[in-house]
Amino acid sequence: MTDKDKSTKFKNRSLLILGIIWLVGAVSDRIWFALDHSVPAWDQADYLTGSLNYWRALQQPQWFSGEWWTSFWLLTSKVPPFTYIATAIVQHLFGTGADQATLVLLLFSAMLLGSVYGLGVQLFSIEVGLWAAGLCQLLPGIYQYRLDFLLDYPLTAVVTLSFFCLTVWRNCRTAEAQRTQRTREWVWAAAFGLSLGLALMVKQTALFFLLTPIL
Repeated sequence: MTDKDKSTKFKNRSLLILGIIWLVGAVSDRIWFALDHSVPAWDQADYLTGSLNYWRALQQPQWFSGEWWTSFWLLTSKVPPFTYIATAIVQHLFGTGADQATLVLLLFSAMLLGSVYGLGVQLFSIEVGLWAAGLCQLLPGIYQYRLDFLLDYPLTAVVTLSFFCLTVWRNCRTAEAQRTQRTREWVWAAAFGLSLGLALMVKQTALFFLLTPIL
């Protein structure tokens, strides 16, 4: 077995471990929600109501109507709507209950773990990336927000994704200027732009966390 084959096998194994880390967290979270029958607090209930407003609007979409799109974006006047829209899609698939709405947090959990793992690989090594992903599942501060339907956890995930894309773009820029490298640079620049827009669509305060890395 060549060194390249060994490296590929090690990377595949690390991705499998990363998937197991996410799965263990997902199962433990769902067990918690199954056992917890408390009523959502004020903020959680307000955000759940916002997602139901978008769920209702998506029941009869008018994709080619400018008036419908205007009313769609104006359903929320204070909080950017991405989390609401993503939750509305999940509610359309699994139901409109509070526990079903929290399934969207599994998507953000995968985004966070993948981004943290990627940052560890980019800046240090695969082992560091796996340890960082594992700690993300265990840190009490993050774990607490993963069990509440709030914007803090989605915001953490998309900011980390943006920082990961920015880091890869920076590494591509500092690498040797080859044609394939320039192509990767443009791809990751576009990915960072999309992730930054996504972060701002979750909550405007994302800019506070990303301004210094961008500069």
